[in-house]
Amino acid sequence: MITYHALGYYGLFSIPLALIAARALPAGTRGRRALARAALGALLLIAAIVALSY
Repeated sequence: MITYHALGYYGLFSIPLALIAARALPAGTRGRRALARAALGALLLIAAIVALSY
């Protein structure tokens, strides 16, 4: 079973990886935009978990 803690933990570690991979790609490519959206989604997931935990 995946808990809120596990989702936040995996989201936290996916953000730096997505940003590093996005910097390796040329500006304006579809892959870079997708990785930037993934990092933003992970931040939103963490924010939602924190909000729901209180």
